[in-house]
Amino acid sequence: MLTSHERLLRNLDWNLLYTFLTIVDESSITGAARKLSLSQPSVSNALKRLECHLGVKLITRRKGVFTLTSQGLKVYEYASSTRRVLADMAAQFSEDEHAIHGEIDIQIASHIHCPAFDQTLADFHQLYPNVLFTINTQPSAEIVRAVKDGEIHIGICNKKTSQTGLSFDLLGYEQMGFYCSRRHALYGHTDLSIEDLSGLSYVSFESDQPGEGLSAIAQLRSQQPFWGKLVAVSSNEEEIRRFILAGVGFGALTVEGARPYVEQGALWQLPPYQQLPVADIYLVTPENVPLSDVESRFVAMLRQANSRVVEQIHFAH
Repeated sequence: MLTSHERLLRNLDWNLLYTFLTIVDESSITGAARKLSLSQPSVSNALKRLECHLGVKLITRRKGVFTLTSQGLKVYEYASSTRRVLADMAAQFSEDEHAIHGEIDIQIASHIHCPAFDQTLADFHQLYPNVLFTINTQPSAEIVRAVKDGEIHIGICNKKTSQTGLSFDLLGYEQMGFYCSRRHALYGHTDLSIEDLSGLSYVSFESDQPGEGLSAIAQLRSQQPFWGKLVAVSSNEEEIRRFILAGVGFGALTVEGARPYVEQGALWQLPPYQQLPVADIYLVTPENVPLSDVESRFVAMLRQANSRVVEQIHFAH
């Protein structure tokens, strides 16, 4: 059996509360009727029904007097709070029915700096503000595997494979330089050669391996067998930078990612200074699995942005 409290919650009509709020806001039955496009008797009847439901007098009305009772003031405060909550809900669910909604899940290698990708994120959000992005960092090999296994549909990585069922779009390149911090013995030296790195401890990305995303660094290491002891490994650029800044060892970072720290004096570039290792940047998507509408739009926009970047770099006059 319902309690009186439960019966009130079940039977109370929001339209009555809304009408009451309008009466108070307009300070008259006549004004509320005009605002609500209703007849005055309809508005008066709504007020009477609300008072009947609540069992209290809400408004004192007589010639020249229109005031809220103490109970009416309480109801007005509660109803006003409810109106704000419902207004927020209405705004959420009454948007343009043609607005694009959805989620885009992206995995990206943490060290990647790709202007076309950054620009696409900005442009896409401007066009489709209701789409939710989720971006996580993974090693390039793990990104390729995740796309192949259908766990995600969009990856940005340095690794390209010959596996069927995957599409790879070249998005650009990133140069990798070698850096140390103020805690390192070579910091501040300007007359260094690559031989000065001989035997020194270094930190490395997980994908700094032959055939992996940063194989260019592994190739340089094989050509210049001066490297010392490997002392730290991570798949995350932020953690590699943390190791370097802590003086654990020197290591490779993207030139773009390291530039602010070099300008601040926190990092110092080491040789080689010419012919730096270069890593390719790829967009990897499934060939045989249909993308969602928002994913398709994003991928198409990214490809267009990349084409514009390539044109500006190679064909601008």
